[in-house]
Amino acid sequence: MKPFKNKQKQEITMPLYKLLIILFVTVLLTSVVTFASYKFGLNFGNDKQKSLNKIEEAYEQIDEDYYKDVDDDKLTQGAIDGMIKSLDDPYSEYISAKETTSYNEEISGDFVGIGAEMEIHKGFVRITSPMKGSPAEKAGVQPLDIVTKVDHKSIKNKSLNEIVEKVRGKKGTTVTLTIKREGKEPFDVDIKRDKIHVTSVDYTKKKDTGVIAISKFQNKTTKELKSALKQAKKDNVKHIVLDLRNNPGGLLDEVVTSVNLFVDKGKPVIYLETKGDKPQAVETENKKMSGIDDMDYSVLVNKGSASAAEIFAGALQDYKIADVLGTTTFGKGIGQVHKEFNDSSILKYTNMRWLTPNKSYIHKKGIKPDKKISAPKYEEIEIIDPSKTYQKGDNSKEINSIKIGLKALGYNISNENGKFDNELESNVKAFQNDHKLESNGIFTDDTTKKFIELLRKKIRSEDKQLDEAIQYIHK
Repeated sequence: MKPFKNKQKQEITMPLYKLLIILFVTVLLTSVVTFASYKFGLNFGNDKQKSLNKIEEAYEQIDEDYYKDVDDDKLTQGAIDGMIKSLDDPYSEYISAKETTSYNEEISGDFVGIGAEMEIHKGFVRITSPMKGSPAEKAGVQPLDIVTKVDHKSIKNKSLNEIVEKVRGKKGTTVTLTIKREGKEPFDVDIKRDKIHVTSVDYTKKKDTGVIAISKFQNKTTKELKSALKQAKKDNVKHIVLDLRNNPGGLLDEVVTSVNLFVDKGKPVIYLETKGDKPQAVETENKKMSGIDDMDYSVLVNKGSASAAEIFAGALQDYKIADVLGTTTFGKGIGQVHKEFNDSSILKYTNMRWLTPNKSYIHKKGIKPDKKISAPKYEEIEIIDPSKTYQKGDNSKEINSIKIGLKALGYNISNENGKFDNELESNVKAFQNDHKLESNGIFTDDTTKKFIELLRKKIRSEDKQLDEAIQYIHK
């Protein structure tokens, strides 16, 4: 636009005392209207203000007149929880200030601790595996070690969350674990806490195929994925399986940069659609990874692959970079944002839906694989709660799961239904005898825990769905 020429500068002037009078009257009127609106519910058509006044009135009434003293923080949290519940949205939640630290650790993959995976075992904690290079490993902690005390205080019958809270702490401080190891007297181990990063990407080579498992999309996932792809190239791997099974999703920024490794600059990864707006493309910002086209790709998914995992699979499928193998994904085509309050509490709520690069909306539908490859039945059975009891005469879907699981472990089960019959009782007794448990034919507590432990080992050692996917690739 060209500037105006020969235009005189114009000013509007007014005596100072008149200006001050007008300003004073304006401020006074604004204050009166605001006070009236707050005090008497006068809001001149503002329905939101009426609702807020009602909430405040209810809050004050309970706070002042309830027959017992009330906790203001609990009242506030209860009010917010009620609003969230009314949305009928499982993905929206209020995270209190007390829970914020563990929540942020979960999505970032970083925490301060000793770096050991633990599980409850017979009232205490058992180390399943110390992480490579972690303070726990350096201190000599081994798999199957039983932790009986933390800082010389018994942890018997404490919940896993309570124990983890005691083990974690400030970086550089020391925690003492009392350990019981098979064949040795109990002994103490002092471990200095440090920052731990839980990797989300794992690379293994199966014959001439590289398998890259991505457990979730958190901080540094793209960096870890890039390193895994470089290692696969060094191994002269020609085909990669990107394993996203049971990946619940994660950070949008991270999945976009991960897709960018395969897709060139300026391409939409997804389209975001917020309230009242048209879909907006979220595009890749960098060139794709050098040499990425030297290998072929497949993505392996299941019903546990959700949200960001579906964004990743959907983008690679739409751009025909990878075949999608497995079973239909979860179907979470909506996204959440976080509002952090001054006290560090967080309001997480759904504010968008997303579409794949081809503008497919997958919410409650999931991504359909190009080739269906199902997992064995025993990998998808109902979760069995060790605190519950199942015995002869009972009937439930969990009992059918017990039958499927025992059959997979080599026991003679001739039918798959929810009835706890004579045959099942006999097989439960045989299972208990084989593992030196009380042989009463009742499925509960230690019997359930041993059953779950053995099934997990079987799933880890015999990944039939992955093996079938690799066979399909080579056909």
